[in-house]
Amino acid sequence: MNGKHQITRTVQVATDPAAIWDVIADSRLLPQWAGVVKDVTYLGETEEGVGMTRHCRVEVGGRSGTMTERCVEFLPSRRAGYVVDDDTLGFRRMLLDYGFTITLEPRSDRTTALRIDTYYTPRNPLYGLLNQLVLRRRMRRTVDGLLQGLKQISERRGVQTA
Repeated sequence: MNGKHQITRTVQVATDPAAIWDVIADSRLLPQWAGVVKDVTYLGETEEGVGMTRHCRVEVGGRSGTMTERCVEFLPSRRAGYVVDDDTLGFRRMLLDYGFTITLEPRSDRTTALRIDTYYTPRNPLYGLLNQLVLRRRMRRTVDGLLQGLKQISERRGVQTA
């Protein structure tokens, strides 16, 4: 990731990395666990994996818009990384190199540590101040929601396949 590391959030999931990966590796499932995502379409011919681009219709902070995300890292059952190439909500006006990674770390107790790291660099000192005062806290809440959604769907699906 080219942006500055901003947020790390982690949750323990009561299933193995493969069950979580099955959800992460199918972008069509995003609306089922990512509350901000309402719809996903693939752009181009490549589906999941490095180079895959997806167009997400989102609702963030009461505002509707779109985000175009491109996969830049895809290590099955371990880690996926995405950068935001375009959006209609103004993130790219305020932030440079906005992206995130999802990392899965198996634990000895048959659970998985699920972590999301967020990266971006404020475009100027004013947005840097806004980041310190408001943006980082809002993004943290959004990431916590994503983690909880991914945890819930993964645990349900993990039980169904066990």
